[in-house]
Amino acid sequence: MREREFIQSTLDDMAIFVRSKYAMRDGMRISTKREANDLLTEVDLAVQEEIVGRIQEEFPHDAIYGEEAGMNEVPADPDGRTWLIDPIDGTQNFVRGLFPAFGISLGFAEQGRPVVGGVAVPGRGELYLAEKGGGAFRNGERIVVSDVGGLASARAEVDFSGPWDREEILHRFSRLMVEIGQVRCHCAAVIGLCSIATADMDAYVHVALNPFDYAAAMIIVEEAGGRVTRLNGGPIHLFDGGRGVLASNGLLHDSLRSIIV
Repeated sequence: MREREFIQSTLDDMAIFVRSKYAMRDGMRISTKREANDLLTEVDLAVQEEIVGRIQEEFPHDAIYGEEAGMNEVPADPDGRTWLIDPIDGTQNFVRGLFPAFGISLGFAEQGRPVVGGVAVPGRGELYLAEKGGGAFRNGERIVVSDVGGLASARAEVDFSGPWDREEILHRFSRLMVEIGQVRCHCAAVIGLCSIATADMDAYVHVALNPFDYAAAMIIVEEAGGRVTRLNGGPIHLFDGGRGVLASNGLLHDSLRSIIV
């Protein structure tokens, strides 16, 4: 598929660029968005600008939905051909040297569903790719979710995000954090979601993601055999206004849903 080849080529180039900038991050220009822990760097902006330019050249009629630079307005046609960009997911990890817990996310959607997705993790030299009906891959090797079926044996990522969401997180996921075997947090949605696809984690939950945060990783999890829904178990349309996301290896999904408030 042409879109898959485009994603792979673009993410390969962006990973090289981000690795080079990571080594020089101490002198980087950094600003804040909503609050002190919601960071924006010159690298976020440069990566998104480059990806947007490539999309506009290769797919000039497609909509683009990105995290930075005012590109986060819902497309005029939510069911149309749309590219979703998160230039650096885990910007605070990038800035503070929590290597390699950040990634570059690029997804392509139609009918409000991801069709192709790619996630580059520059610090680990990893590229995750998936296409609808074609399976999920890490560096060209097929990946599949775990076969863990019990909560007591499972590892879940509870993404604590920024402080504006934490009261809701603690309320809605309190039983999950007691009943699940292990709880972890990378504070980067693409890292947590791709960890399900590789069977390193078994589940991921968040109360407030934007479509660009998870579109690419969603198709990667699904093509690895997992399941991604709203917190109530309902299907996701990327522009349905919902923000809660529940992802799992599929076997745990109903059990997780039953303990989320």
